Amino acid sequence: MYSCKDDNLDPLQVNKIQKGKLLALRGTQLQNIYVTGKPGAEFFPRIATNADQFVFDAEYLAEDPNSLESLDIFVLKSNGTPTPDKVLVQNVPFSSFKKDATYPNPWVTITIPLTEILSKLGLTNTYPLSAPTVNTLLTTYKFGISIWTDLKLKDGSIAPADKVVASGLFQSNQFYPAQKLVYTVTDYCSYVASSWAGAYTANEIYSNSVYGPYTLNFTQDGSNPNRFNTTNFWDSGYTAYMVFSPSTNPSTQTVTFPAQTVGGGGTIDPGSTGTYDQCTGILNINLVYKEGAASYPFRYNMKKN
Repeated sequence: MYSCKDDNLDPLQVNKIQKGKLLALRGTQLQNIYVTGKPGAEFFPRIATNADQFVFDAEYLAEDPNSLESLDIFVLKSNGTPTPDKVLVQNVPFSSFKKDATYPNPWVTITIPLTEILSKLGLTNTYPLSAPTVNTLLTTYKFGISIWTDLKLKDGSIAPADKVVASGLFQSNQFYPAQKLVYTVTDYCSYVASSWAGAYTANEIYSNSVYGPYTLNFTQDGSNPNRFNTTNFWDSGYTAYMVFSPSTNPSTQTVTFPAQTVGGGGTIDPGSTGTYDQCTGILNINLVYKEGAASYPFRYNMKKN
């Protein structure tokens, strides 16, 4: 019996990777991507500080672990063409690698300050970041800042990042390549409680229909600055209230309609929670409203007027 080898079925595409030339991602960034589903690393231009930095661990997988001379790490700078400029941001000699019980092979922690990345991109790097710099980051680099690493070998050859075959490697966290990473740029505005008072355009989104739009007014509570009261819940002239959680990053931008009896006698179930976006003034809250035996689960979509 004879069989033919189909290279396209090789999940690691090993025939396209020269031996001794794979830098594998490790540490927090790998954990974020594979376990929590978050970006490997991200920063928020509107609240960035000089303490922000791009950090990752990388393990050198090789038949000969001493074949590596150094790493050249680049940022890809937009130049208005489909081919961005590769700008060297850091060289890491193999002498910086460790060999201990943390990983089976030599590994290193790479730290690149955001300040240095911005400088290589030709952007002002004083803090707080200027409006033009923030705008460039949120537009030109809205899909993130690419961080590429070329491997320089002791035999004089180079294993460039642009030769990494990502599609197959990404299927296994053991071989997730550290040669092509992204510093995610996320728009985020600091929480300002008073900004949430005022009129909203509201829609109630049900599983098979949408009710709205209509106007909903919220006033800031006198005793709790994070509580906001309305007199037109469910577009029915009912009193109700919601409570914001002051945020420190996008994942903590949460708002809740606590369990309560509204002005019309109906009730809001516990766990009626959602998210807010301080930059856009948009709320999305999943809640369950009940009147007697009837239950009305819906999503409140509200945008500040």
